[in-house]
Amino acid sequence: MTATGTERAATAETAIAGCQRIVAERRSARHPFVAELDRIRPGRADLGRWAVQKYHQVFLQNVIFSNIHANAAEFEDVRQAMMDQLVAEETTITSGSAPHYTLMRRFASACGARQEDFDPGQAAPEVRGYVGTLTDLCRNRHFALAMLVIYCIESQSGESAGRLLAWLRANHDFTDAELEWFSVHAADEDEHASAGLALVERHASLVPDFASAATACASAITEAWLRLHDFYLSLLAPGHA
Repeated sequence: MTATGTERAATAETAIAGCQRIVAERRSARHPFVAELDRIRPGRADLGRWAVQKYHQVFLQNVIFSNIHANAAEFEDVRQAMMDQLVAEETTITSGSAPHYTLMRRFASACGARQEDFDPGQAAPEVRGYVGTLTDLCRNRHFALAMLVIYCIESQSGESAGRLLAWLRANHDFTDAELEWFSVHAADEDEHASAGLALVERHASLVPDFASAATACASAITEAWLRLHDFYLSLLAPGHA
């Protein structure tokens, strides 16, 4: 018997709730990289090692939005949402005074990073591994699943960015311009996540195996996200990793 639209929607809602529990259990705000800053107390050089690799992550991962845009040829709402994401990430029009990777580069430079640190070849294998997992999910899975993957990261990033911002303001003397990446993401990520989730809910019924695929995708990206934070912790505080 074929499931009705109502039944498919209920199944998708249950699956999304399960994915949200996965995110809550694994969210980055609980990782020592964020949760134990008062114990680790990184200096500028420590922060700079992380910020360089964070720059490479932010720079490399933006193609996920064009991947989804290309896979949603017949769905104007998804295409426009991905364009909104690209405009926010890559321009000065709606979200910040520079592209978001440039904002992180600004912070890294304030920590003492050198010009050559930003060469593409300086992206660590761990960063490329995470970006590879993320882009594979967004390029090769149905766009509803890909947007769920992005939701799994964006829905937790605002909290982490806000905590990092508060700690940096309390313990260092960076300018507001140098901290803009953190303030932008603390302010905007929850809104982006909510908008993306609404599209996932709207289009989940297009994926025949949405419930099982959603759980697999949420597990894969949150596991990769935690592995990346393990690496980031090793840069921020080598003795604490």
